[in-house]
Amino acid sequence: MSGYGQSSPYTLGTLGLLQSEGFTQHQLMGGLSSSLADEGDFTLVNPASLASLKYTSLQTGSYFNFIEQESATKRRTDRDGDFGGLALAFPISLKHNLGFGAGLTRYTDLNYLIINETEEHGNDVRNVFAGNGGINQFSFGLGYQPIKGLSIGLRAGFLSGSIETSEDKQFPDNKNLFSVRKIYTDYFSGVKYTVGVQYGRQDSTGRFFRIGVNGSPLTNANVGRDEIVTTYNAAGNYFIDTLSRREDGGYEQSLPMEYRASLSVGKKDIWLIGIEYNHQAWSEVSRESSANFFDAQSFTIGGYWQLKSERKTQMTSFSERAKDYLARTRIYYGVQQRNLYTGVVNQKVMETKLSLGLGLPLTRFYRTEGVKKSFVSRINVGAEYTMRGSTDPGMIQENILGIKLGLTFNDKWFNKRKYR
Repeated sequence: MSGYGQSSPYTLGTLGLLQSEGFTQHQLMGGLSSSLADEGDFTLVNPASLASLKYTSLQTGSYFNFIEQESATKRRTDRDGDFGGLALAFPISLKHNLGFGAGLTRYTDLNYLIINETEEHGNDVRNVFAGNGGINQFSFGLGYQPIKGLSIGLRAGFLSGSIETSEDKQFPDNKNLFSVRKIYTDYFSGVKYTVGVQYGRQDSTGRFFRIGVNGSPLTNANVGRDEIVTTYNAAGNYFIDTLSRREDGGYEQSLPMEYRASLSVGKKDIWLIGIEYNHQAWSEVSRESSANFFDAQSFTIGGYWQLKSERKTQMTSFSERAKDYLARTRIYYGVQQRNLYTGVVNQKVMETKLSLGLGLPLTRFYRTEGVKKSFVSRINVGAEYTMRGSTDPGMIQENILGIKLGLTFNDKWFNKRKYR
């Protein structure tokens, strides 16, 4: 998982911005994920969804952001991007509704650069605070349906990653004073468990409802820390001396208890709308940073819509094929309101996301036991607009236009074939 990371001054003193654990299509539905399940789609947010798989499903995605940051007195633009994640899931047993999934996703992203100019003892001083890195999560999940309509799941997420932060004190107008840089590098490791439940029913016309609930207990991650303090010349930015170095530091970092509840209704492969609530108890975790932590809460409404579910097989003209393709293209939509788990001077930072996208179908036909069936994979592409913070004194307003691209690829792997 390499890349620029999501740039935001609100990641100062934190573990980074919390990332959506859903895939591109879920993000384009505002982050809706806990109550979603399909024979060719899944989500590691709620591992119970793995029980519904009938095909092998490969998920991947990436994003690119255009950022505008504005305070009461200043304005700047930036951009960043990253590889969003990779996951693979497949049914272990179709007869027993048992599915398995594994994937690599981002848990947090941290990237900031803050410059504060002041005066000390008659000298101009430039304080520079910078940080980058984040925590990745490599997950394994199992989903099982013990009775019709009810699925349960368990996921183990192995956390790893590093965060490097630095604090510089520069004296740009005094050549007799050396600048000082303190660099802290934290290495994270731990395991985060998630339990999920889904219950749903579908009638003969394809109309359905599904309830999803998942949660994680309070988790302690191990953190190893390296510290180094150096002096350098700010004008030429060249190294002078190492004042101290420590490579045996460490501490425990708590990660919060979390729960999520969701309800979705719709008609199979035609339309879906859902609501979701997520709560993370960050105010109860221990931390190395002195930053104020708040409970993070989010509320999501999202879904998709398309005209028809199946590909028309008898088409003679280009216009017929184009109309049929557009009719099977999904339109994703979503809105999410949340507050960050960090704040500014005891003030919560609010965030609103609006998303809109397309799920472009890639259909392939196959025959099994003499019956013609089809796989529908999708290229998922869209935009997400984020408004974070405000221009109140001491705050920064961020307006972010994110371009998202992902792939849901379905096929028939690992399943025994019958011969007559």
